[in-house]
Amino acid sequence: MRVVQGTLEVRSKTRFDVIDVTGEVERWLTQVKARNGILVAYIPHTTAALAINEGEEGLLEDIVELLKELTKPEKSWKHNMVDDNAHAHLGNVIVGGDKVIPVSDGRLALGTWQRLLLLELDGPRVRRVNLVYVGE
Repeated sequence: MRVVQGTLEVRSKTRFDVIDVTGEVERWLTQVKARNGILVAYIPHTTAALAINEGEEGLLEDIVELLKELTKPEKSWKHNMVDDNAHAHLGNVIVGGDKVIPVSDGRLALGTWQRLLLLELDGPRVRRVNLVYVGE
């Protein structure tokens, strides 16, 4: 059993952004010669999140709108007295910052329409996605 660690660097373009990182993760799996196992993807940021869902453009916009409705960026949250991004921290709490994905024949074993998505909630920024592959 092998354990391989790596990091992706992802640049968001706007305050709220959804970035499909599936292709970059699969390129990394090819580079490390992954075969069958599991991948842990973790984002070490409290104002961004990771999700697995369809990459259709309208849905990506809907995800952003839903998170805005749930976290109310314009609300006077207590944390905004420290740093004007409480909504982003709350979005991370709702969605989460990690995913565990099976790897089969060197590829992410996602469903037909599923993609690994980085949700930027306080951009634009440079984000890291930490990757750990465990398998053969």
